[in-house]
Amino acid sequence: MIFDIKNLTKSFGAHTALSNLNLEIPEPGIYGILGPNGAGKSTFLKLMLKILNPTSGEIYYNGTNIRSIGNSYFNDIGAVLEGNRNLYWFLSARENLLYYGRLMGMTDRAIQARTEELLTVMELKGHEDKKVGYCSRGMQQKVAIMAALIHSPKILFLDEPTLGLDVTTKATVVSEVRRMADSGTTVFLTTHQIDVLERLTDRLTIFENGKSTYHGSVDSLVNSQKSRQRTEYLLAASEGSEELLSAVVSAEDMEVEERKGVIHIRIPNTDEAAQSRLMQVCMENRLRIISIVPETPTLEEVLIHFWRSHHA
Repeated sequence: MIFDIKNLTKSFGAHTALSNLNLEIPEPGIYGILGPNGAGKSTFLKLMLKILNPTSGEIYYNGTNIRSIGNSYFNDIGAVLEGNRNLYWFLSARENLLYYGRLMGMTDRAIQARTEELLTVMELKGHEDKKVGYCSRGMQQKVAIMAALIHSPKILFLDEPTLGLDVTTKATVVSEVRRMADSGTTVFLTTHQIDVLERLTDRLTIFENGKSTYHGSVDSLVNSQKSRQRTEYLLAASEGSEELLSAVVSAEDMEVEERKGVIHIRIPNTDEAAQSRLMQVCMENRLRIISIVPETPTLEEVLIHFWRSHHA
């Protein structure tokens, strides 16, 4: 067990930011931390990083309470907090990496080798001696990630790591995070960018009002919304066909639409009777079916429905 989190609670006066969280992280992978603003995500990360102390509850890392591990805990950890708080603006990228490498007990020779490797991966060759404060937002974010990766951490905390990055830079960051996870690093990722979640996350933990309302795989979450899965039928339009088909699939949760001579019909997979009626009408009236396409809701649609159902 990498992390075992038991009854974790953090209060600020009368406000409880995190309430009685129980969570197990059994193996390496990318764990998405998701939720609306104020849900407790940042508080969770700060507790895991020992920036904050819990009001109650415990966090165990490899079986040992992190309260008793001391500074050696940080030798296994890298972190990028939103806003590049882990950078010194008056230092260059190379100087930042040298500082953090030494802080982690690395030799200068090892730091130099790792720096050259990261400069290549992050495509920052030629910019390593420029002061970070004069770099672009994307370059600053790359340096922040490099500083977190300099000592090849076993655990990586990323808070909105791709926010504000251009498409190319985002792809580079996503690729490197995926590579590290595949090499055995445990990554905790918070982001509001659904495309990043879809490309990276192995498992999700959803926070709402300081509590965990879901912990599991992305596939399991999507499959839990089977009532929203549909099949789209594309039919060649003919005179009177749209009216005929509309009468067959008249329920509110079905859709019939004609576009450029093609009728699009979407029927929930749970309504097998409607799908059978549609096939029978097509056969009896010789309506030509162009294609039948299963539709799975996007992760964004699933998440929106999940949150709405919890606030209904």
